[in-house]
Amino acid sequence: MKTSKFTAAICIGLVLSGGVVSSASAGTDAGIEVGFSPDGSGEALVLRSISSARQSIRLAAYSFTAAPVARALVDAKKRGVDVAVVVDYKNNLVEDRSGKARAALNLLVNAGIPTRTVSAFPIQHSKYAVIDGANVQTGSYNYSVAAARYNSENVLVILNRPDLARQYLDNWQHVYSAGQPYTSPY
Repeated sequence: MKTSKFTAAICIGLVLSGGVVSSASAGTDAGIEVGFSPDGSGEALVLRSISSARQSIRLAAYSFTAAPVARALVDAKKRGVDVAVVVDYKNNLVEDRSGKARAALNLLVNAGIPTRTVSAFPIQHSKYAVIDGANVQTGSYNYSVAAARYNSENVLVILNRPDLARQYLDNWQHVYSAGQPYTSPY
């Protein structure tokens, strides 16, 4: 019991100090990793999560303008990973003055990644990815340049929790089913 309290105190201390922490639960490979932005550890953790995928990625996004994330998803698809994405309609199409969201979405669909936009809710504000049906990457982190470089954001990855991943997958499927396929104009 003392060891568990000591380990928990160290993990909490690392989290509070802004460090990336990975903790394994006794007898399992479950763990937690955390990163922040704009210091770079948030983006690095998102990209590492995507690159770790071997079977599947289901990603839900509010803002989707980050070229590195789009490229990482395309690379995963090229490795044979089953990738699918759902994003907020208004934020990524109606309010996309820079064209970065459309460019990222075009990159995905032109690589054969099923991508949907959702307007069934006032906003689709979820930001998470389920990796291989067992790992969940979540937090405030939008998949955007602003999240990576300017905003104060957090990323949390919960490893080897298929029970938790199943709940996120159920939610992802509900949101995805409410969306419309995005098609590239070229």
